[in-house]
Amino acid sequence: MSTACPTRVTFRTALLTVGAAALTLSGAGPAAADRTGPVDPEYSGSVVVTPAKVRAGGQVALRVDSCDGDKALARSRAFVATVTLTQTADQTLSGHAGIRAAAEPGRYGITVDCYDKTGNLKRGIAEGSVFVVGGRPHPEPTHHDGGRDGHHERPVAPVRAGGGGTAGEDDDASASVALGLAGAGAVGLAGFAVVRRRLVARRGADG
Repeated sequence: MSTACPTRVTFRTALLTVGAAALTLSGAGPAAADRTGPVDPEYSGSVVVTPAKVRAGGQVALRVDSCDGDKALARSRAFVATVTLTQTADQTLSGHAGIRAAAEPGRYGITVDCYDKTGNLKRGIAEGSVFVVGGRPHPEPTHHDGGRDGHHERPVAPVRAGGGGTAGEDDDASASVALGLAGAGAVGLAGFAVVRRRLVARRGADG
């Protein structure tokens, strides 16, 4: 009996060791499978946004230098649409993004997915952010809405009826009428004088 106990203990220890090894392998299986499959890369670069603050409805320039290929896609909830970034002379990828006119003020994240040299899209290569500060700026005032530099033009009083340009016309018409009447009166007096002379001459001849 003294020799059976060590053997029994050793057998139990072996069973426990085998069980622990089996549990370890079963737990490590999915993790090992995940490592062999495709995994999105970590963020390895940043997006340069110019300007960093922009009004809703405005536009920003984007630049990324962490892509292997010559093309990338930039996306954000603040953008009107996904932006295609293309290679420039300095070997960086750049493009312009329009900000939604209805975008609320606040900070919006930007994620860049890059195409590698073989044409495969790698997601999440770079990230950045843009800060939307408000709506569109108000247009500058013109002479139609208050004059320049905020100075309002003085109101001009309306021209009275008969004044201004029509006053001279009325005066000319009155003068013409007066001259006409004077001429008619002179003709009438001359005619009356001729008739009177004829009557006097006729009476002298009769007498």
